Amino acid sequence: MDISLDWLNKKKPGKTAEFLNLEYIETEGDIYKFKVTFPKETSNPMNMVQGGMITAALDDATAMVIISAYEFKFRPLTTDLHVLFHRPVPLGEATIEVKIIKLGKKLATVEGKLFNSENKLAATLLHTIQPTEIADGATPLDKI
Repeated sequence: MDISLDWLNKKKPGKTAEFLNLEYIETEGDIYKFKVTFPKETSNPMNMVQGGMITAALDDATAMVIISAYEFKFRPLTTDLHVLFHRPVPLGEATIEVKIIKLGKKLATVEGKLFNSENKLAATLLHTIQPTEIADGATPLDKI
């Protein structure tokens, strides 16, 4: 499947992607790679990235892939986010890898993996999305 994500680096879709400076890097086979930067405002009491912030970054990255996969014709309505935390994430840059598991008419399932600055797996997200038509014919990006 040929999915273009270059638009993400030109127009940040939403305040979370802007705050975390979510950037598309490249595609390798069926893996879409992103960079994210966690500022000090995302820290927990241990001065590591708070789990909800990790989840937000993975949520945004996986949703951007699905928006593109559906050619901007549907909004991604999340029905389930399941996240596993494998190790703490220090503040600063991390990378995300996204892979589409299923792209259907009624549901999409996508996996996101976040790697810390040492390229060690830190979190895994399984994201289930219901593609929802946009009534007025606009695209998800028009609503940003």
